[in-house]
Amino acid sequence: MKYTWICTFLLFISCSSIQEEQEPEPNVIDIPISTIDYSTMSNWYFHPNQPFNFLQTYDLDIAVVDENLNITSNIEINNNATTNTGIDVFWVHPTHLENPPSFPSTVSIETQDTNYIGLTILAQGALLAKYGRFFAPKYRQATPASFLSAYHTEEERAIALLETYSDIKASFQNYLDNHNNGNKIILAGHSQGSFLLAMLVRDLFDTNPELREKLVTAALGGMGYVYALNNSTLGGWWKNIGLCTTTSECGCVHYWRSYENDKNIPEPIVTFPSYSETLVNSGLVYRKTNINNDTFFQDNLIFDIQGSPLRYITPGIQYSFSNGANFVAFDDMYTARFKRESNVKVGLAVDFIANPTDQRLNELENFESPIIFTDGDFHIKDYHIYIWALMQQIDEKISVCW
Repeated sequence: MKYTWICTFLLFISCSSIQEEQEPEPNVIDIPISTIDYSTMSNWYFHPNQPFNFLQTYDLDIAVVDENLNITSNIEINNNATTNTGIDVFWVHPTHLENPPSFPSTVSIETQDTNYIGLTILAQGALLAKYGRFFAPKYRQATPASFLSAYHTEEERAIALLETYSDIKASFQNYLDNHNNGNKIILAGHSQGSFLLAMLVRDLFDTNPELREKLVTAALGGMGYVYALNNSTLGGWWKNIGLCTTTSECGCVHYWRSYENDKNIPEPIVTFPSYSETLVNSGLVYRKTNINNDTFFQDNLIFDIQGSPLRYITPGIQYSFSNGANFVAFDDMYTARFKRESNVKVGLAVDFIANPTDQRLNELENFESPIIFTDGDFHIKDYHIYIWALMQQIDEKISVCW
C-alpha cells in the first residue's frame, strides 16, 4: 500500500525509478515432486510392459461407410501398441471428472472413472498406435476451475496446474529414462491433455536440442490457444519449437480446435494457462499471451480457407452397421476450412454437406457441449474430426524426416 501511495501522489517524481528500486521478485513456484510411482504398471492406462494390455489386441482397421450404410472399403491399420518400431506415442487424455470441486485443485486417480477414461483414450488416440509403442499415463486431473475460474487468483489456478503437471512430467521422465532407448517421439493429447503437453514441450523439449531431435510432432488437439509473434511461428508458448508450417515438417507443433461453420468463434478465455505469469516464471510457458499484440493460429496445412472434404472417423462399436469394426469413417458428409474472424478468433470450421437421404447419423447435429463451451463448439469431437488429417501428416513426416 505504501508503494501505491508514493506512485499515486508524487506525480512529478519518476515512478519508474522507484519501481526499479522496489520491483518485486518474480513469483516463481517450483514444480512439485509427483507422488505417483510410474514404475508401477497400474499407474498407466496403456503401457507396452503391462501384463495385460487391452490396446495390444484392439482392431484398428477402419470401415468406410457410405450414405446407404454399406461398407465400401476397409482401411487396414497395423496395431504396434507394444511393438518397437523406433517411434513411441505418449498420449495424455482430456478432462473427465464427475462433480469435481468448484475451486482450483487436483482430483486423485482413485476417485476418477478410469474405465471410462480408458475407453476415451481408445476412441480418440488408439489409431496412433499405428506408429509404435503407446504410453498413456494416469494422472491427477486438474479441476475445470483450474482453467476457468475468474473467482480465484492466477496463482491459485497455477498451483493446481503445477501439481497436475508434476504427474505428466514424472510419467514422461520415467518413460524417457527407462523405455525410450533413442526412439523418436509423438506427443499427442486432447483438451487438458494438450495443455499439459504444451507445458512438457516448453519444460523439457524447448530447452534441450537433443530431445528436440527426437520429436516427430506434438499433436495438441483442442488446445485452441497457440500463439506467436506476428509473421513468425516462434515466440509464443515455446521459444525454439515452432508451429508446423508444412505437412512434412518434423519437430514442430500441430494444433486445432473445431467449430460449427456458421457460428461465431468464441472469445479467448483469459484464465487459461498461457495467460499465467506464474507458469511463465515456473518455466512452463515461454511468454504469456498478449491478446492485443499476438496472433492466434490454427493448423491450416490440410484445410485452407476454402472448404474441402473431411473424413470423419468415429468409434464404430455404437453402430449396428459397422460389422464389428472398432472405427468407421464417413466420407462426403462434412467439409472443413480454416476460419479467422480476428487475430485471436481462429479455428477449424466444419460444415455438414450430406444429402437429405443420407442414413448415417450426423454426430454433430444438435451437438450438446458441456456448459463451459459455447453453442457450435465441437471441442469434444476434435480428434474424431481431425485424426485422419493428422495421420496423413505424420505419415509424411516419417517418410521425409527419417
